Amino acid sequence: MDLWVWFNQVLGAIIYYSLALLIVVPLTLRWRTPYVAASLYIASYVIAQYTSPRLTTFMWWTVPGGNIPFVATVALMDIIVVYWGLTAARQVIIAGFLAQILLYITNLITILTPPGVPGVESLDPVYSVAGRVAIASPIAYLTAEMVNAQLTWIYRKIWWARTAYSDPIALTVDTLIFIPIAFYGEVQTETLIDMIIGLATLKITLIPLNLLAIYISRKTLEEQLAKSK
Repeated sequence: MDLWVWFNQVLGAIIYYSLALLIVVPLTLRWRTPYVAASLYIASYVIAQYTSPRLTTFMWWTVPGGNIPFVATVALMDIIVVYWGLTAARQVIIAGFLAQILLYITNLITILTPPGVPGVESLDPVYSVAGRVAIASPIAYLTAEMVNAQLTWIYRKIWWARTAYSDPIALTVDTLIFIPIAFYGEVQTETLIDMIIGLATLKITLIPLNLLAIYISRKTLEEQLAKSK
């Protein structure tokens, strides 16, 4: 139990990454299409928005939920860039961005819709924070993801270079923008600072897992997809 309390995010990431690879790799090999990776990329992005308002812990720090599917998009984007090119990657990134705008609008409509049952107004803060997350995440991540896609294309022959070089900087900058926009005014300042430190540490901690996922996907897909070209 203590191990789960301290490292729940890492253990949860291992489970999520394993399931994601079990979906993406076999179906991509079967259908020879970027649609599987792109769908799971956008789904992971949106899942992160709905799970972020639920605060949890990582080691000594308080962190928002949703980090596991969010960071997993790095490995999924690697598959898209390497096998279907930079143009396809940019299209998927823009689609993910627009999906989050739609998520924000849906949350806003939900909050403004008169409740049919007394007492459900207590759930409004959940949708309110989720709506702010849906704004914060695209602002923070759209630029970083475009840069990462470009670097992945440049370093596509060196599978570890993009994750090892660019991700620590990109994910840290993303955190510095994301946390204040999403949670300022919702939590105390001390908690806000704690979340920034914890989330940056968590994302950097998950980079080796990203490297492993990218290595496995490339090893599995490269030879098979090359035969179909």
